[in-house]
Amino acid sequence: MKIKQIKKKFNTPEKGSLLMSEPFLEDVNFRRSVVLLTEHNDMGSVGFILNRPIDMLTGEVVPDLLQYEFPVFYGGPMEPNSLHFIHKHGDKIPGCFPILKDVYWGGDINYVNELLEKKTATTADFRFFLGYSGWEPNQLFAEIEEKTWWLLNGNEKIVFDEDMENMWANAVKLLGEDYAYMANSPEDITWN
Repeated sequence: MKIKQIKKKFNTPEKGSLLMSEPFLEDVNFRRSVVLLTEHNDMGSVGFILNRPIDMLTGEVVPDLLQYEFPVFYGGPMEPNSLHFIHKHGDKIPGCFPILKDVYWGGDINYVNELLEKKTATTADFRFFLGYSGWEPNQLFAEIEEKTWWLLNGNEKIVFDEDMENMWANAVKLLGEDYAYMANSPEDITWN
């Protein structure tokens, strides 16, 4: 029987890339996580874990900041008391940073209330995060070389996917048949 060798086909990480943790990563912060990179340069990398909702609403984090309640996600272990948001309305929220087509980071949060009041946005157009994920210069490259992370080009559909439970598996399947079988692997390697 010939053993198939999987060839590395990943591009280098960049703003807008999605990182999927390898299936048996032991770090509880990132186990089976999908991370959107919002910044990647010589100074390091910043991103947010997309599939870790926590049992909190924005009004519990910062009372009276927003007129609407949004679920809050665990963005990562860095600065866990900081609140961040991504959204689909870059042309309507001043000060935001473009990440992907129809995906933006931050900006003047006061415009969130206005967009919802005018019904030009819905609550599904926003994601709020406590903390973020961060890497020092070259740290992320090293982790990708160690195969801690698999890389995928991001898009608005994946970033705002509502199916948190299956987001990681669905993203892994997009890597192709060499990786798709891993999407169904058990969380504990000893179950195999």
